[in-house]
Amino acid sequence: MTENKWLRLASLSLMLILAFACKKDEEEDTKLYMEGALVANIPTYLIAGQDLDIKAEGISKPVDSLTYKWFTKGFSVDSLFGSEIIIKAPVKPGDYTISLYITHPRYSTKTQSFNTTVVNPNADTSFGGVVRSDKLFEDNRDGAKYNYATIGTLDWFTFNLNWKGSGKPYLLIEALGELYGRLYTWEEAKTACPEGWRLPDNKDWENLAKELNGGAALAFDGKWAGIGSKVSAKATINSVNMWKYSPNFQYLNQFGWNAIPAGNSTGSYRTFLNRGEYATWWSADQKDNNNGFYRFIYFDSPDFPYNFASKSTFGASVRCVRDASAK
Repeated sequence: MTENKWLRLASLSLMLILAFACKKDEEEDTKLYMEGALVANIPTYLIAGQDLDIKAEGISKPVDSLTYKWFTKGFSVDSLFGSEIIIKAPVKPGDYTISLYITHPRYSTKTQSFNTTVVNPNADTSFGGVVRSDKLFEDNRDGAKYNYATIGTLDWFTFNLNWKGSGKPYLLIEALGELYGRLYTWEEAKTACPEGWRLPDNKDWENLAKELNGGAALAFDGKWAGIGSKVSAKATINSVNMWKYSPNFQYLNQFGWNAIPAGNSTGSYRTFLNRGEYATWWSADQKDNNNGFYRFIYFDSPDFPYNFASKSTFGASVRCVRDASAK
């Protein structure tokens, strides 16, 4: 009799559990779906420790009673509520995920995850494979500091210019500007270098080539065979190579010139392309009224040829130069 009683109780409990589960499923089935495309202004690259103001938007229905919950493990806090939050990026470089859950009493939960890479441009463990010389110049316009090297009769920046007074970072992501420098149109590049420095002209580029070519002169309008490998660095971001792999390329990085594949832009910064494959730098000389000269390196060739592009719409990197006696 006792055994039957327990069996009846167990059966009743099971029926109640099943009924509750079915009711819950029915409630979920009757919930509405949120409308709109959820977006948040989270860059794919962040500088370690930087403050980040994130705003989520895009839900068009419902418009009230929404609860936004962020899961931000590794950031300054692990979770936050609100459609707009302020957090600090992790100090440790690496790959991180930010997840957002939006809930509503009558609607199914909306979820979205955003991946980002945290970098530290000043740490060899994050921005590695480059040479940081003991010569340092501080740009008094913004306080940015640039390593430089004396090569022949000229001082050269050994990293790309990242002056924010003009130009744009790749994909408009400021953290990439800290690594790759900014891209500038030729017209912007002409006045982008700090006081005492200049955009190198064809003669300045020939001066560099002569030093890299063992003292033998090379004309600007040549392919400069093998010179591309001589100035390129096997640079890394969080141990991942910046240059796309090629068996035809060496990274000799003579003089610590640190060529990296910052890519380029076209259409007045409407399109960004070739990061990881091409490095491009303006010359101050122009081909004609519409086009300026630039030199480039392609990941699958050891050379350092030249080309020309629109002075007003093509974006390339800038290296600043000055006479070595002008210090």
